[in-house]
Amino acid sequence: MTSHPGRMRVITSALQAAEMVLTDWPIEESEILSATKHALLACLEGNLSPGSARFAFIQAAKEAGNYVDEPERGPPTGKSFRWNKSKPRRRA
Repeated sequence: MTSHPGRMRVITSALQAAEMVLTDWPIEESEILSATKHALLACLEGNLSPGSARFAFIQAAKEAGNYVDEPERGPPTGKSFRWNKSKPRRRA
């Protein structure tokens, strides 16, 4: 939910989350918000997983009183998930 009552906004990327945190956030500053900004920028630079940045963003949104339509999850484990698991190829 945005700072405008009754208006919802769907965030689908770290870039959109960073833009929202930097331009349209209902609170000025906090430790969680500062950590979220650093997490989102690190994600955009490729130094942090999207899952970790997402977790930080959701925590900041909850702190700011924004509604988050999200099932509860724990913090990311840091393990990557491979969708296309392939068998090792045998050499002839």
